[in-house]
Amino acid sequence: MVRELITRPISAVVALVELPGTVQRSLRQANELMESSQQRLEAMQRQTDEALRQAERMNDLLGRVVKLTEPLEFAARGSEYVGGRLKRALLGEEGAPEVRGERFEHAVEDAEAAAVDAEAAAGEAEEAATEAEVVEEKVEADAEETSPDDGRADSDGR
Repeated sequence: MVRELITRPISAVVALVELPGTVQRSLRQANELMESSQQRLEAMQRQTDEALRQAERMNDLLGRVVKLTEPLEFAARGSEYVGGRLKRALLGEEGAPEVRGERFEHAVEDAEAAAVDAEAAAGEAEEAATEAEVVEEKVEADAEETSPDDGRADSDGR
């Protein structure tokens, strides 16, 4: 009992003496954790920004592809129209042979024009596909260059 009366105040004094050191260690650890968290947040922000840039590039590419497919669509519709005119010119509408001959000539001219349009549209689509492949490869290379560490904890658990 006497021993407890003496050791308790001494233990309390020792705890009070060690308190500032303990508080400093706790604050230092908290600051280190906050700094580590801040660095990870910054890395995540960089990743997010890069992902947004890549998404914008892909969106632009898709817009170009859509724009380049429009001539193909028009060419397809034109070929349907020209095919119908050729069919009518060859198989038949009533009328004088001279009129049918003129219609046939117009249908042939329309078919030739549609073929030229289709070739031009196919060339533009081929260029767009090539450009899309180049940009896709660049985006993939950029993504590999900018990918930070995998965010695993350090060996001491932080």
